[in-house]
Amino acid sequence: MLSEAKLQAYREMTPEERWSEVEALMTFAWRFLKELPPEELERRLAYDREQHDKADEIILAHLRRYS
Repeated sequence: MLSEAKLQAYREMTPEERWSEVEALMTFAWRFLKELPPEELERRLAYDREQHDKADEIILAHLRRYS
């Protein structure tokens, strides 16, 4: 759980500062992933693709109700 001070600091960030935080986290994550053994990297990316596809299907199912 984040402290109230940290939450307030995030609330006061500009969109540019928030995007900078996002970029830093993405860079960190990719550096970590690239250091994994190839099999583990592929396993994790496959899981992410699977979750993304499931989420897409849920959204499409909801949208089909309104067409």
